[in-house]
Amino acid sequence: MDVAEAIKGRRSIRKFKSQPVPKEKLEKILELAMWAPSGMNRQDWYFVVVQGAKKDELLQIFSSAFEIFRPRLEKVFADKPKIVEGMKLFFETYGGAPVFILAYAGRGSADQWDTHSTAVAVQNLMLAAYAEGLGTVWTDGILVKEAEINALLGIQGKKLVAVIPIGYPDEVPRVPPRREGRVQWIGF
Repeated sequence: MDVAEAIKGRRSIRKFKSQPVPKEKLEKILELAMWAPSGMNRQDWYFVVVQGAKKDELLQIFSSAFEIFRPRLEKVFADKPKIVEGMKLFFETYGGAPVFILAYAGRGSADQWDTHSTAVAVQNLMLAAYAEGLGTVWTDGILVKEAEINALLGIQGKKLVAVIPIGYPDEVPRVPPRREGRVQWIGF
């Protein structure tokens, strides 16, 4: 699979098969994630891979995160209540993904979190997962519960950037068209 095929083929997967993901596949994907570029080559990212009982405990926290922004979603999607209910179900189950990968950033220079470099590493992770036949989706709505998540996992001194559910896809999402007018050319 070439890079263009991976970039254009990867879709956000929100429904997964229960089939376990071999640890060797996860290790390969994480190694490729960590080949991402980073500011001043700090490579200041940190990944936590969770399955089993801790994953179930995380789902309780994720479900409570949804309730925080549910009122806003109900306003935005007042005419589409099925969307809100679908989102609620996703936060309760994370699509049945057998594994979660939590992506953290360390502190960069000037006491800032190194979130941009971590986001690039997550993109590598998601593309590598796709190349291995796995599905992923970037989620960050749960960041409102970062303190609870970190306490559960014993994480200190790091900034949660995203939670990536990962597993074998149990859906084939549609391919939305790309938006026009997103590039400005100067001097050409």
